[in-house]
Amino acid sequence: MKHLNRLEQVLASAEWSDPGVAEGLMSSVDGRLVCATAANVFLVRGGRLLTPDIRDCGVAGVMRGLVLEAARESSLPAEVVDLRTADLEGADEVFLTNAITGVRPVGEVLGLRHYAAPGPVTRALLEATSRAGT
Repeated sequence: MKHLNRLEQVLASAEWSDPGVAEGLMSSVDGRLVCATAANVFLVRGGRLLTPDIRDCGVAGVMRGLVLEAARESSLPAEVVDLRTADLEGADEVFLTNAITGVRPVGEVLGLRHYAAPGPVTRALLEATSRAGT
C-alpha cells in the first residue's frame, strides 16, 4: 500500500542544522541501510552496483528502478542486497537518486570517506537516465 505519510523522513531531516550536511541516511530497526531522507542510496564496489533491499521500510523510488534498468541494459552487475552504513566506507562511488533530482553524486559520507564525484559508473548512469528523458 502506497501512502504519502513521510513522517520518519521529515523527523530525520530535522536532526541536523549544519548547512554542510546535504542529506541524512536512514536505517531499519535492525541496522540495515535503507535510504536517505529524500532519496534512494546506491554504491559501487568492485565494479558492481549495490542498493539496499527495501523489503519492510523505505520507498523503492521510480528513479531507483530506472537506474537498475539502465545498469541491466549496460551489462553492469547490479544487486539489491542488505547493506550496512559501514559498507559505504568500502565503496568506490556513492550516489543518491530521486525523481526530482535524478542521479546525485556523493562526495563524502559521514565525514569519514571522500569520493571522486561523480565516479565513472555514476557518470554513466547519470547520462543513461538523462537520455531516458528523466
